[in-house]
Amino acid sequence: MSEDLERSGIGDRDVEENDFKKVVAISSLVAVLVGVIVSISLIYVSSQQSYSALYIYPDSYSNYAAPGDNVTFRYGVISYESGTTKYTLSIYLGENLIGTKELILGSRETFEEFMTLKLPEDVELPVKVSMVLEGGGNIYEVHFWLKEEGKDAL
Repeated sequence: MSEDLERSGIGDRDVEENDFKKVVAISSLVAVLVGVIVSISLIYVSSQQSYSALYIYPDSYSNYAAPGDNVTFRYGVISYESGTTKYTLSIYLGENLIGTKELILGSRETFEEFMTLKLPEDVELPVKVSMVLEGGGNIYEVHFWLKEEGKDAL
């Protein structure tokens, strides 16, 4: 009978060791599966990000102007939103709103155009020309400065 007790003790250790190995194996498998699921979901979410781009062609304008001059520049909007997006573009000369434009772009569509602004005779230079684009729940801004010929300090 004592032999049976000793055997059952040794057998219990073997059973406990086998149970421990099973728990470790199952835990490892669950951790790997959770890691794979999280990785796949993060890759999917990052590929679904929506944004837009507002830009001004840097070679399309001169930074030098005088009151009363016409200033022409080229700008564009690219939509990387997930669907069709309505945009409102606001154009400012300094703090003054001088115009707005409504745009509707589909995903991956581009809109570009030249714009000409007539500077008021009483404008104080240097002055910032800025464009603010609202759409897709975001706000984007680009700008450039106009200054008098020969006056490089802003």
